[in-house]
Amino acid sequence: MISQREKSIYLSFSVAQITLVSVLFGLFYLINDQIRLTWLSAPSGYLQILIVLLLSLIAEAASRPSAMRVSTGRLQVRAARSLARRQSLCLAGGFGIFLALTRDTNISRLFLIGIVVAAYPLFLYSNRHGRRWFHRTFPSSASSDKVSTLVLGSAEWCESLCDRLEDFSVYFDTQEALVFSKDDDIDRITSAVVSRKPDLLVLPSNEFPYEVVAHLLAVGDRRGFRCWIPVEMSRRHGRRFELQDVGGLSVLSPPTLPLAGAYNRAVKRAFDLAVSFLVIPFILLPLMCIVALIQRRSSPGSLFFRQERVGENGKIFQILKFRTMQEANDNEARQASANDRRVYPGGRWLRRLSIDEFPQFFNVLRGEMSVIGPRPHMIEHEREFEKFHELYGSRRYVKPGVSGLAQVAGFRGEVKDARDIRGRARYDLFYVKHWCLGLDIRLALQTFLQVASPPEKAY
Repeated sequence: MISQREKSIYLSFSVAQITLVSVLFGLFYLINDQIRLTWLSAPSGYLQILIVLLLSLIAEAASRPSAMRVSTGRLQVRAARSLARRQSLCLAGGFGIFLALTRDTNISRLFLIGIVVAAYPLFLYSNRHGRRWFHRTFPSSASSDKVSTLVLGSAEWCESLCDRLEDFSVYFDTQEALVFSKDDDIDRITSAVVSRKPDLLVLPSNEFPYEVVAHLLAVGDRRGFRCWIPVEMSRRHGRRFELQDVGGLSVLSPPTLPLAGAYNRAVKRAFDLAVSFLVIPFILLPLMCIVALIQRRSSPGSLFFRQERVGENGKIFQILKFRTMQEANDNEARQASANDRRVYPGGRWLRRLSIDEFPQFFNVLRGEMSVIGPRPHMIEHEREFEKFHELYGSRRYVKPGVSGLAQVAGFRGEVKDARDIRGRARYDLFYVKHWCLGLDIRLALQTFLQVASPPEKAY
């Protein structure tokens, strides 16, 4: 009901924006005609450009992510700027594809650049303020079009829900709430609801017995009002869920993470391979010769150190590092600490400069790790660390990384107490939820800066 009305408003507002840009195109055409003191050449070409403009903006509006499809109130500055940038890029992309295919030399490139530049502030202003003006101007926000809404439940629940509905007053005409408890008589509750003649009844399923909820749903079907039952997990535990359809089965699922999509995973994999192809031949291979000489002098033995770590979705893999400890190691599970006697002379500098981590680019090449991501831990440490953070396991939704947001923020090296675990998990979870290619590039650059200037905990 409300979602369909939101879609209609979104469609109407998108049409209004496209109309404004089309008017801007016409004004630019007339101004260029006056400047040249003659009718522009190839008017049919500019008509084709207008069609490309319309198709580009329609395609952008149709493919716009749901998070950007805000159709009520006033959009925040950052969101409005991001959306305006997306619209301008789609417009420029449409023009570019058209020129590449037609190679029409009669159309002024300066004219097209001017359209794109002038359209950006128009997009920005309309995204920022246009929705509020749109609701005030058109009758879709009139009180006669609102849904008469009745909230039923405990006093605390009704108060919190009515506050939320106030944010969507353009849709809801909220009546005074009905406060009842689970012990109240079913006939008394039904009589009170029917007397209010609502269009929409909102009630919590967890505060009333199943019989009461089922009875009110049946009464709604008979009397002609709808019933909404909010998802209580979101309110009680501070978690968000999305309704998804899986083969006809409707399920509540946590929000989709950025790296759950095939496109984002492909982009991240391409970045990993590009960095690996640069690092392995030009940095890692020369380092192998240097480390081999250091080991031969200080601690003869194998060049690499292999250890089982926990990867994406809990999959176990063998991590590869330059060996920085003596071959005779009493306890490989024990974390390295300051002045650790197991570290051979020269190995301490390898660890401090993070040179021992470079062989992990072979893991990246094999697809077991990523350049950026949560650092992988041993199985024993994972079972111990997850006791200190309730969402710790969410780190395993993505591939582990050679470096990560937590390491750049200072949470690297030895874990001394629960505070270190919670801090590391907090940054890792932020990365999992907010991944983007720009974040990977920034963290990769910051990591290389830390190699040149190691932090105190690099030992």
